[in-house]
Amino acid sequence: DGLLFSWAGRVWMNPPYAQPLVQQFCDKLVTEFLVGHVTEAMVLVNNATETRWFQAVAGISDAVCFPQGRVRFWAPDRESAPLQGQAVIYMGPHREKFTEHFSGFGLVLSQ
Repeated sequence: DGLLFSWAGRVWMNPPYAQPLVQQFCDKLVTEFLVGHVTEAMVLVNNATETRWFQAVAGISDAVCFPQGRVRFWAPDRESAPLQGQAVIYMGPHREKFTEHFSGFGLVLSQ
């Protein structure tokens, strides 16, 4: 259970999308980033912009990409796409690189 351990350095997070886990994982990332344990992070989540967890993560981000179309997920027996759009959220010192690379996938907003 990743919620039981400290996080450090660079983090890639694609949390479980169901509640309460998505909230718990996003809270954990925000805490670890704000205290300086996590130095850089990318998060793939549904673009649930109205939720507390999305507002918290996006609120401390340096950039957010809203991909055109839905992100497809692959498994050996099928390919699927979520029912709503996604967001890739970036926190860290390389906002320009994130924007350069992700602008080809969709709208990138940065702070």
